[in-house]
Amino acid sequence: MQYLAFNPVLPYGENPEPVVYENGKPVLRLYEKGAQRVTLTVAEKEYPFAKSSEQEDVFTLQLPFATGINYVQIAVDGREVLTPLLPIGYGYSRPYNYIELRTPDDDWYQLRDVPHGCVRAEHFFSKVTGEWERCTIYTPPSYDEHPEKTYPVLYLQHGHGENETGWIATGRANLILDNLIAAGKAVPFVMVMNNGMVQKKNDAAPCGHVVDHMLFEPMLLQDVIPFVESKYHCGGKKALRGMAGLSMGSVQTSMLVCRHPEMFSEAGIFSGFLRDLISGSALDGTARRASANQHLEALRGGPEFRKQFHTFFRAIGDHDPFLAHFLEDDELLKEDHFEAERKIYPGIHDWNVWRMCLRDFAQKIFKD
Repeated sequence: MQYLAFNPVLPYGENPEPVVYENGKPVLRLYEKGAQRVTLTVAEKEYPFAKSSEQEDVFTLQLPFATGINYVQIAVDGREVLTPLLPIGYGYSRPYNYIELRTPDDDWYQLRDVPHGCVRAEHFFSKVTGEWERCTIYTPPSYDEHPEKTYPVLYLQHGHGENETGWIATGRANLILDNLIAAGKAVPFVMVMNNGMVQKKNDAAPCGHVVDHMLFEPMLLQDVIPFVESKYHCGGKKALRGMAGLSMGSVQTSMLVCRHPEMFSEAGIFSGFLRDLISGSALDGTARRASANQHLEALRGGPEFRKQFHTFFRAIGDHDPFLAHFLEDDELLKEDHFEAERKIYPGIHDWNVWRMCLRDFAQKIFKD
């Protein structure tokens, strides 16, 4: 499954097939004419290729991972490049190559012979940003056949540097839901994915815009929910509405459900945080100060506030670089006597973990 094409790009000219297995190990092969040095960066670590002894200008590297999906940055003689022979997604605030490998237990997010939902791109004019915006919407397999039914809806957010395409293109959220629904493990529901890297006009900025992640909350409440729930037969009340997100999206989720518990019955915090760790940091596109996290005052309601939600689910990878923040949030919830479902997966801060988060969260929500 690719972001720009359903089928893989076939090698052309002097290019070899990019990913092959040698002695059971995945190897990446790239043709870079006249290059002296080719490197691959994964999870902030750089790996040098070796020149092939069999084909001129071909560089090879045994991949340093065996997990399902990995963002990779290729550099040729110190210059970052994007190769058309590998799938292209969106990460780090730009188009980005990734490599997808099959793993022994990945059938749950693969394309299978089951009924499939529909993925739609919608455009709406935002009163908050004053510009046209786009969201991606998944409707379950039964949706069009039952116009009389009001489906639950999950507003599902990506992380910093990604956009509204991420959960489908690299997260495979639609296939995860298709497979769970077909197996009777999840209630059919609509998923709405927005660009949480909300841009606002700023004449002083070099490009005329800056990113302000705090604008997502008013945009969701004032623009997205009214647009989606008037056009699609979904949501309309707290019991049929949920919110979840990964990393930066978990911060946005935390703020929304804590400030507006009357709006959401389901909450999912994936590889992320109850506290706003974005504001005032290097990731903040504005000059605001660090957050006072006033939204967390709601947690002091403890068991009574917990009753506002059918599901409150938190999860992270056991080697996530932000695990310490997750554990600090454990203590925060313990102090407030707020019981949340909690899970730690094997993995880091990437789509391999986030796919598992959605898989398990989807099986809990919108059930009696």
